[in-house]
Amino acid sequence: MSLHRFQHRLHLWKLAALALAATAPFAARADLLQECNGIAAVVNKSTPQQIDQVTKLMTSMCIPDGRSVKLVYMNQLNVPNGGVSQSNLDGIRPRMVKAWCTDPDQRTLINMVDIQYRYSYPDGRVIGRIDIARRDCN
Repeated sequence: MSLHRFQHRLHLWKLAALALAATAPFAARADLLQECNGIAAVVNKSTPQQIDQVTKLMTSMCIPDGRSVKLVYMNQLNVPNGGVSQSNLDGIRPRMVKAWCTDPDQRTLINMVDIQYRYSYPDGRVIGRIDIARRDCN
């Protein structure tokens, strides 16, 4: 085999290796998305579910988010329109982060996927959201 053909084959192997390396995170994400969808399916068996006096979990779903996966909880707040704002949600976020980061079961999940709580009024108007990620657990 000539040196030129050898270099050409080596170049093709390098391209194939780069392509495989580039798709590996997406394959891992696909597996994680599938696992997350399984978790959401279990959660959704008990939805809608009244969480407290004003919060009802309507459904959950998993969505790809860049190289990771996000488990989204869709909540409805039974309060008058305008009664809750994003700043109110920001105020409860530290307690939610603490719960996710200190409870062993929740910590296991947040080590796998990011978490997002979305809130709306009963008429469907969006209130806001709370995002929690593994990096929030110091």
